Amino acid sequence: MSLKQNVDFIKEEMSNDEKMLEGLIRFEGWFKRYKIPLIALAVGIVLLSLGYMGNNYYQEKKQQEISALYTESLKGDEEAIALLKDSKSRLYDLYLFQNALKGNNLEELKALESSKDPVIAQFAKAQNASLNHDLSTLDSQVSGDFGYLQAAFLEIQAGKIQEAKVILSKIQNDSSVRDFANALEHLSIQGVKNAQ
Repeated sequence: MSLKQNVDFIKEEMSNDEKMLEGLIRFEGWFKRYKIPLIALAVGIVLLSLGYMGNNYYQEKKQQEISALYTESLKGDEEAIALLKDSKSRLYDLYLFQNALKGNNLEELKALESSKDPVIAQFAKAQNASLNHDLSTLDSQVSGDFGYLQAAFLEIQAGKIQEAKVILSKIQNDSSVRDFANALEHLSIQGVKNAQ
């Protein structure tokens, strides 16, 4: 390497070092100018993270307490029932639904048709229609696949196998109750064969 090349190399290195030093000086000036907002932003992010974690912990703890109240309510603890009702949780509606099912209480089932939990409302409507042998309600989209299943069961009990098959055919193949519908259809065919 010649002396001229060495000097050019050193000049280039010094130029690069100057650019890097210049960049650091600019960054330091920028940091000094925006130091307070940056620190405030970092503190804000930490506080938001802590608040989010604290809220999640609180919500989880509250759900555990409500679940414990629900378990105690099922055992008949009157105080737990009152506390569960005051919590305005959907588990209270589930508790009422279970009690209504145990006693086939049509009034409670009718009241639960307007539950804030759409699943409980749908099941209450289907169960109420089933207890009243209201096939038109069960055999409708409002009651869903469970309603179709119950309507078909009532038709089979009445000895109307063909009507039951028509109702069961309304249940889609990808439905969660399709296997039950197939079993019910199979049992209804078996019942017809045994009756003959």
